[in-house]
Amino acid sequence: MRSIGSVTPSSAGLSRAISEFVGASSAVNVAEWGSGTGPITRALLSAMPANGKLWAFEIDHGMAAGLRAALPDPRLTVVEESASETLRIAGRVDAIVSALPYSFFPKELTRDLLGAGQASLKPGAPMVLLQYRPDVLPPFLTQIFGSYERRFYPWNLPPALLFRVTAR
Repeated sequence: MRSIGSVTPSSAGLSRAISEFVGASSAVNVAEWGSGTGPITRALLSAMPANGKLWAFEIDHGMAAGLRAALPDPRLTVVEESASETLRIAGRVDAIVSALPYSFFPKELTRDLLGAGQASLKPGAPMVLLQYRPDVLPPFLTQIFGSYERRFYPWNLPPALLFRVTAR
């Protein structure tokens, strides 16, 4: 299984678009799945309120250590565990941003992770998922969340798709 889902980190513009799409400016308790080198993490922290808490889930030890060193923000907690542990670790959250490479995952893992996302969100809270393929997530999103919104972001390399769902 691959641990990096793109050939380049997310651009600053894409990271800001994700932060806006998930409503980070009004979210107090946020989980980020697959934080990687931190471009989306930076955008979330820039947008979140001063009393916010960002839980950055990153299972790659080197990337997690890099995040801790590069972003010494007291609102940030880097978690070296599976994103499926969000509810246990962070409680119910106001929003989730996921940059996990679902197109590389077995279908069962994708289903389990998205189910964990649904369980971890407060009712009505959003989850935004960054992807590069249009065909992988829609069946799961419809099954687990009922519906989704999709936006195309062409100003990234590679161009990106953003899927937004809301917890039931």
